[in-house]
Amino acid sequence: MPNKKITVKHYLNKRAKPRFYLQEEYYPVYIQLIVDAKKAQIKSRISQYLEHYQSEIRTIHRDEVQLKKLILSGFFTDDLFERILHDKIHPVFSLLNDEISVITNIIELQHPFENEHFTLNNFSSDYEKHVTEITDILDESIKESYRMNLNRIFLDSIDKEEEKKIFTIVNFFIHYINWENAFSNFYEITYEVIPSELKLVENYLDKNLLLSIKAYLAYHSKANILKRYMEKQEQGKISTLSYLDWITYIKEFIVREFTKLLGEKKTIEYVSCLDSILDRKIRKDRTSSKS
Repeated sequence: MPNKKITVKHYLNKRAKPRFYLQEEYYPVYIQLIVDAKKAQIKSRISQYLEHYQSEIRTIHRDEVQLKKLILSGFFTDDLFERILHDKIHPVFSLLNDEISVITNIIELQHPFENEHFTLNNFSSDYEKHVTEITDILDESIKESYRMNLNRIFLDSIDKEEEKKIFTIVNFFIHYINWENAFSNFYEITYEVIPSELKLVENYLDKNLLLSIKAYLAYHSKANILKRYMEKQEQGKISTLSYLDWITYIKEFIVREFTKLLGEKKTIEYVSCLDSILDRKIRKDRTSSKS
């Protein structure tokens, strides 16, 4: 009979090429996953999570520059790794524990013991998408749609005298805006500098995109409040506002906040829109990684 248990455990991958410091071997942290008879090994994301805690790992590296680089890269010796686990050294121990919790939650959401199609294949990609900052997912998705709309408006107005103004505006946006920057920054700054031009462009956008922009900017205004409210960094947890957070907590929080400001009808519209973008992005990446 299958063992209906989810096992998530960190270990140092001795099959990987070690890095050396003071003649000691440092190895990367990996994670062993066991669900029923299914097994997988994936690389820990501890190095990404430690980026937000650089000042707090000083007790481990004691200002030894090379050792600091190794730790921030997610490399440890056997002795150091065991000491961190045994002495529960913050923040590495806390982040490793949170990583176990996050991965367990991701697996549980897929109902592994009832879902006959459950697999650990490509779980590393699934994990990455669930812990990606949702602000980044929303921003990139809406920016891509916005630029596609600008190109459509540009082509539609290129030879029309009566559309000369909108052509001039979108031509400027397409060719002179640095689209490496966040969409939210572009929109907020442009709204302050040339609000009437931005409003004119809005009249030509697809309705779904315009709804997405309004919903995203409303969410974005609450993102910092959310981060403070959740106090992840203070607790030594993975500090992103992730897709996993969205489906387990944030969506409910946003519904409450939006309802106070916008009313129930507009809240349903906005939250459904954001939910659709995130769900579509996660499903798309999950499908492409398995094809």
